[in-house]
Amino acid sequence: MIQFVSKFSFLFVIFLAAWSSTAIAQNACFTENEAAQIIRTIKNPSKVKKDKQLKRELLRMQEKRESLNREAFEDIKNAELIVARSNQENRKNLIRVCGILKETGWLRKEIVGDDGVDAMLFIIRNSDELEIQEQLFPVLAEAAKAGFISKANLAPPLDKKRIAERGKQIFGTQIRVRDEIGYLYPLENKANVDRWRKSYDLPRLAEFIKLIEMDYRTIVVSMPLPPQLTSKKSVLPISKTNDAANLGLTENDDEILSIESGLVNLNLRVLNKDLLGTRGLDLKKEDFLVYENGELQNIGFFSTTDTPFDLVLLLDLSGSTREKQYLIAESAASFIQLARPGDRIAIVAFTDRISIVSEFSSDKQKLYEKVRKIDDYGTSRVWDALEFTYEKLLSKQDPGRRSAVVFMTDGVDNSLMQNRARQRAGSYFYSSRPSQITFTDLLETVRKNETTLFSIYLDTENGYSGTYASPKSYRQARRGLEFLAEESGGQFYRAAQLEDLNGIYERIINDLSEVYSVGYESKNEDRDGSWRAVNVKVKGRADLTVKSKSGYYAR
Repeated sequence: MIQFVSKFSFLFVIFLAAWSSTAIAQNACFTENEAAQIIRTIKNPSKVKKDKQLKRELLRMQEKRESLNREAFEDIKNAELIVARSNQENRKNLIRVCGILKETGWLRKEIVGDDGVDAMLFIIRNSDELEIQEQLFPVLAEAAKAGFISKANLAPPLDKKRIAERGKQIFGTQIRVRDEIGYLYPLENKANVDRWRKSYDLPRLAEFIKLIEMDYRTIVVSMPLPPQLTSKKSVLPISKTNDAANLGLTENDDEILSIESGLVNLNLRVLNKDLLGTRGLDLKKEDFLVYENGELQNIGFFSTTDTPFDLVLLLDLSGSTREKQYLIAESAASFIQLARPGDRIAIVAFTDRISIVSEFSSDKQKLYEKVRKIDDYGTSRVWDALEFTYEKLLSKQDPGRRSAVVFMTDGVDNSLMQNRARQRAGSYFYSSRPSQITFTDLLETVRKNETTLFSIYLDTENGYSGTYASPKSYRQARRGLEFLAEESGGQFYRAAQLEDLNGIYERIINDLSEVYSVGYESKNEDRDGSWRAVNVKVKGRADLTVKSKSGYYAR
């Protein structure tokens, strides 16, 4: 019977080491002959006795590593030192595991129990010693074949090896942590990843990421492009043994990416050094430089638009913003007042419930009345609310209309305020629903849409005495709102009181009113679904900043 890895231990596979510090083992794990001997103990298991002392040793190793992992997430100032300690500790533990396997043969549950075996596998999975993992892999593969362990234990070393060789992982087990943010390494094929994970006894990728968000109170961001390596030389030789087809994984013909038009369209806002709009510059096509993945492109289409737009006011009414609801209502009224004839505004309000207060309308009086009636209280499904806005309102837009979202929130989603231990304690607050969508998938929604997002962070950290959110949760919330705004070509603002918003209403409306539209045919004709980073500059004007979406997927 297959021994499934416990969710708790397996889902803490976090690639904490920075890429440039990827370790090469100083000591070999064992020779090919020694590996063959261990494999024989898997194929022909003999009677064994329990070893409680060995079990306790393995559990202590796991506990210490998990503690260091959590400490690194919580202590941003000393994270680098803690990660170094953690990797050094696990290097020592991994060498010890190699020694145990040479002495004892394969560790079965009859020797150290299920939790002892899980602890051993945790130590192996969480190591960045790639050479040792490669030596261990045939042993793990044989143990999985014999049904002693789940195939899930094979996925992390395979992903680490692929990242070392070519920069993309198959199963999505590897996440790089920097400044408290988790960065998911690029995936070989996102459309197939869940089917491939299932074939290796892994939960859906979104479930894996959601558990990380909740247990570490962190946002996880996908890296569309592989990280730049410090050396072009592979850490390990490229091997056909880890290609998808050779792992028993197949493509799904129903999920092949469709080919769309090669024309890339960008809506550009031009700001000065104070990040204020620059109306009246009268910029021409030849004033702009457009780069895709660093390569200069030829602009084929250019226009200056002053067309009406659709604006969604997305308002956070959760308990943490209760003392800011006057600010929220006044701000919403100010945006309605400044709307031009032809502009349309919709209003969405949310707590743990999400509701459309008003569909798109240009009737200011009706919009004012809707705003005055807004009143709710509850916990925060921040990320679901933004996803809801894209799905229920922005997806139904009239073709040709530009759109934007003004997102007024403290940004602290339920996912950042709870963990499973506290949920099990039965607290009302921690039993509230986290967002169903992960921040990773929400950011992908923003990347794939043309809507510009303006995040207005309502600073509630010091004003809401009943909050369960930690200082880290607020830091994560601010970073998340900054990510969303940046990826869409929008902007992040911070407000603690009404006066902090002076001028912001006019600035956003003016920025949306005058937009430069640019189109170009990419010099890269491949439509392979890859992410293309886009950067736009104004020629000879270092004092000007151009805001646009950060890139696109070439489909």
